[in-house]
Amino acid sequence: MSEKRGMKSIEMKAPRGEIFDRYGRPLVTNRMGFTVQIQKTQLPDGEFHQVLFRLLELFEKNQDQYIDTLPISFAPFEFIFPDDAEGTKEKQWKTKMKLADSMDAKGVMEALKTKYKINSTYPLNQQRKLIGLLYEMRLRGFNFNTPFVVATDVNSNSVMQIEERHLDFQGVFVMTEPIRQYTEGSLAAHVLGRVGIIYEEEYQKLRSRGYGMTDIVGKDGMEKQLESDLRGENGMQSISQTLNGKTTEVLASRPPKPGKNIVLTIDANLQKVAEQSLAKTIQHIQGKVATDADSGAVVVLDVNTGEVLAMASYPYFDPSKFNEQYSKLIKNPSKPMLNRAIAGAYPPASTFKMLTGIAALEENVISATWTLKCQGLYKLNGEQKRCWIYNPQYGMRTHGVENIETALRDSCNYFFYDVGRQLGIDRLEQYGKKFGLGEATGIELQGEEKGLFAGKTYRARFKQPWWPGETLSAAIGQMHMFTPIQQANYISTLANGGTRYKLHIVKRIKANKPYEDDLEKLPEPVEQLNLKKENIFAIREGMRQVTQEDGTASSIFRDFPIPVAGKTGTAEVANGSNNGGFVGFAPYENPQIAVAVVIEHGKSGGNTAPVVRDIFEAYFHINEQAVPDRITPQTWAQ
Repeated sequence: MSEKRGMKSIEMKAPRGEIFDRYGRPLVTNRMGFTVQIQKTQLPDGEFHQVLFRLLELFEKNQDQYIDTLPISFAPFEFIFPDDAEGTKEKQWKTKMKLADSMDAKGVMEALKTKYKINSTYPLNQQRKLIGLLYEMRLRGFNFNTPFVVATDVNSNSVMQIEERHLDFQGVFVMTEPIRQYTEGSLAAHVLGRVGIIYEEEYQKLRSRGYGMTDIVGKDGMEKQLESDLRGENGMQSISQTLNGKTTEVLASRPPKPGKNIVLTIDANLQKVAEQSLAKTIQHIQGKVATDADSGAVVVLDVNTGEVLAMASYPYFDPSKFNEQYSKLIKNPSKPMLNRAIAGAYPPASTFKMLTGIAALEENVISATWTLKCQGLYKLNGEQKRCWIYNPQYGMRTHGVENIETALRDSCNYFFYDVGRQLGIDRLEQYGKKFGLGEATGIELQGEEKGLFAGKTYRARFKQPWWPGETLSAAIGQMHMFTPIQQANYISTLANGGTRYKLHIVKRIKANKPYEDDLEKLPEPVEQLNLKKENIFAIREGMRQVTQEDGTASSIFRDFPIPVAGKTGTAEVANGSNNGGFVGFAPYENPQIAVAVVIEHGKSGGNTAPVVRDIFEAYFHINEQAVPDRITPQTWAQ
């Protein structure tokens, strides 16, 4: 009876809601796994440290990952603060830890060794492991009432040894809890996001909503955006324990309640093809054309609903392996954690020319039959600008007489310089806003960049004038910075005749109570442009000629069985090879989907067009083999 006098309540974690694609294919599910917790005991520091050493040794032997976010490397000690060239993050961390600004990493380690009463006889890297664990415990508010989750999803060998050697692991307990499982590995990682144990800052914000310091929360993507829906209601179990922490009896329990299931607009098969083709194309460009091509993004939209059918960003990451790959991910200069589809802002280059064209047509600045002879060198107020073809590389040629359709086909800068001059920056900016360029789309993902529409409004922020020559540059897509999702939305609006929808990636939130209804996301128009049919036809026809009739992407689409409309774009950047981009929609006569792709340092827009072709093939089931069962790096290599 004296041994059973310890009583306590243990929280039982609720399964998070699961996430499915638009056709009900599971993308994120749960499975039961083992979580290792440390509960505070009366052990002296020295004995407690020995328990921790034995636990870490066991984890490393069985290749289990444990939590360690101390921003200091192993010996020789160095600070680890990603994207902190000015030392701001390091300074803030030292302030929070009440450490002197002048301290180097070695000095901080000495201070922490003293703070945590670490025996100096331990080797340096052993000290670092122990300090990392104790630092994490401090962050998590470890005390007699708050246990510390040291590792999740540990393997059965570790569990068995902890149970068998319970005297060596006093205060260490194994819990059976739901573990997040990403069914397709890295597929749609930037959309789905990841989960992790709550940070101290997150806890301070969420504690009033019933969160504890051992809870798992969404860190980014859908997991974070829909945290309140995905999170279930934890249960509770009352137990009695011996003095050394061994459970003797379960006295009462309240079962946990799972979170709500989510259905996304994403098509998992189309997402696989988008990711596969983007990676394959970048790797091809890197090996054959531009060695600095290393990243990019692609977005696929339903032009009649605003639903996101696919959103891919390369390079990617695996949410289930985030902790073990953390140091590599944050050091990777290509920033695999960045969702370039919504957070990468790029010059649109010639993919912008349809905007200039439709604005000029709608404002009666030009007509569909209006022509202009390209003379190669455009002059305005003593300033000269070249058409891309008026270059020694192309024999100082010109395009000759152009109308709006052929000017889009040939991507004639000279034509759009003059159209931009006649239209003026004010009206160009007005139409840019109507098409949502330089404005956040409002997609249900955090981290979306607004980009910028270069014009008087933007320049006024800095109290600087706008010069006439800059209007010429803006008219051909220079100076602006747009995200791939903005470009996809702009093309979708052109394709459907002038309705700009509010983009969404959540299709349905399933009710988990009998008296609740599912929350269904319906198409939501945010701008009705009322474009004239003849003007839309002229722009579409020019885009069709891009993919046919010796257009800039005709080599990719000329033999394609479905008529496609598109536009290439090649943007000069400050360092390295040009960026490449392509926007398009299909079918030409009755548009269903729109696509925008950008490849950083892709050399030219034409180099990116194969990604769009692969997506169209998959969507229209032209080549069923284009839809693999599963994407892996091995299949990319093949």
